[in-house]
Amino acid sequence: MKRLKFSKESCIGCQLCAQACSAKHEGEYSLTKARIGIHSYYDKGKELKYDEAFCILCGICAKKCPKGAITQSDKITVDFDKCIGCGTCKKECPKKVIRIADKKSIICDTCDGAPMCVEICPHDALRFE
Repeated sequence: MKRLKFSKESCIGCQLCAQACSAKHEGEYSLTKARIGIHSYYDKGKELKYDEAFCILCGICAKKCPKGAITQSDKITVDFDKCIGCGTCKKECPKKVIRIADKKSIICDTCDGAPMCVEICPHDALRFE
């Protein structure tokens, strides 16, 4: 199964990945609505650090969903008709990348196998392999 991979050595912290994600899925450029987040910052020693937040397709959300609204194959899928927005998946996610919007779970679906974040990254810091 293909998964997103991140190379901090290649990342310049531009956040184009998050902008492209939110534009594709939400119709607007909004870092808070993206399903991926790569945040760069300098620690006290002035060393560049990264907090990466994206789905690793571990499937815990699907296993823990009390309504069976989340399934995993080569991607994570949320059945919005079954999802009640209880937040169990969000609470159980080890990467803390699930958000609840309009009482529904929002999870990276890897753009059906062609992740926009990977396509737009100018330095190939994200790969899907």
